[in-house]
Amino acid sequence: MKSVLIILSLIIVFILSSCKSEEEKTETTPRQGETYVLPPQQEKPQQTIQKQENIDPKIAAEIIGVVKENIAATQAEDKERVLKTIHKDCPQLRSTIQGMDYVFANFDMVFDLEKIEVIELSREDAKVYYMQTTRAIRGQGYPPTRATGIHIMKKENGKWKIFKTEYLSNEQIM
Repeated sequence: MKSVLIILSLIIVFILSSCKSEEEKTETTPRQGETYVLPPQQEKPQQTIQKQENIDPKIAAEIIGVVKENIAATQAEDKERVLKTIHKDCPQLRSTIQGMDYVFANFDMVFDLEKIEVIELSREDAKVYYMQTTRAIRGQGYPPTRATGIHIMKKENGKWKIFKTEYLSNEQIM
């Protein structure tokens, strides 16, 4: 019985000594007037994009035209036009529609397609690398960004459509 009391006492002492009072706890949220500096972001290594050789320029132009139409329709806030550029089996379709509804209601956007290139092509699939900047010209809270990614394109009824997008980077710009 005496050994049980000693063990319980030691456990209680250990628990009490490891607990901090409210005054001793490290505060993680800034108080009014205080600012905290975040540690510097480490640069991510550049991802190498490899391009397939011998891509038919006529097919590449057709595919790039679909991506450009998607951007133009989005900038024009024309949901039907946007949806015509997206594959019916797109796994991101629901979130794309929800995103369009929100953005179209709250912002006017300007897109600048800085770089676009078909990097892989087969009979039914293609991959398109892009870099674009996005700026809100109406609405608050949408900072200018530069995004890179790869559009996975698939044919639907003989026409190229965006099947899904793999985002590589998205950074705020000034």
